[in-house]
Amino acid sequence: MFSFNQRPYFMTEKGQMHLGDALELLPYIPDESIDLICTSPPFALLRRKAYGNVHADNYIEWFMQFAYQFARILKPGGSLVIDIGGTWVRGVPVRSLYHYELVLRLCQPVENGGGGFHLAQELYWYNPAKLPTPAEWVTVRRVRVKDAVNTVWWLSRAPHPKANNRRVLKEYSNSQLKLMRNGYKPKLRPSEHDISDKFQTD
Repeated sequence: MFSFNQRPYFMTEKGQMHLGDALELLPYIPDESIDLICTSPPFALLRRKAYGNVHADNYIEWFMQFAYQFARILKPGGSLVIDIGGTWVRGVPVRSLYHYELVLRLCQPVENGGGGFHLAQELYWYNPAKLPTPAEWVTVRRVRVKDAVNTVWWLSRAPHPKANNRRVLKEYSNSQLKLMRNGYKPKLRPSEHDISDKFQTD
C-alpha cells in the first residue's frame, strides 16, 4: 500500500477513496503499481460548468498532464479506460473532433509528445436519459438527433493487457444453445467468413 499523507475520505475493507486534486495526489502513487484506471473526466462542453470543464481548444494539453502520470503508475499489463462525451462546434450543427484528437495524442509515442498508449478497443455507452441538446439543432430546427452515446476508450500500456472477456459475457440465446446441441455444418458464408466446426464449442 501507499500513503497520500492524508486521511481517506471514505474507506471499506475493499479499499479507500481520497478527495483532492488528482494532479497533487497522483505523484504519491508508486510507479507501475496500478492495474486499472477508470475515469470520466469533465467533457469539453460549450457551456462552462460549476465543477470545472476545459474548452475543447485547450483540452488535449490539459488532459496530457494526467496522462503522463497515468502511464507512469500503470503496470505493464494495465489499462486506462476513459468515458468521454462529445461536444459541438459553437454556432453550427457540427461535431467537435476533440475526443478523437485526444485518443490520437494518447497513442502517439512518448518521444513525439504522446502518452505511449495502445488503443485496445472502443466501447459505447448508450444513455437514453440524456437531454436533447443542443436544443437549437435537436428540438428547434430539428436538423440533428439527440446525442445519447458516449465513447468509452480502452487504452493499454502494452498490446496485450490483462483482460478476460468471460467476466462480462451474457448468457447464450436459446437459438445459440440449440445450434450448439444440434451442430453446425462448416461452410463459407456470403460475407467470406469461414465458419468452422469450432463455432459450436464454448
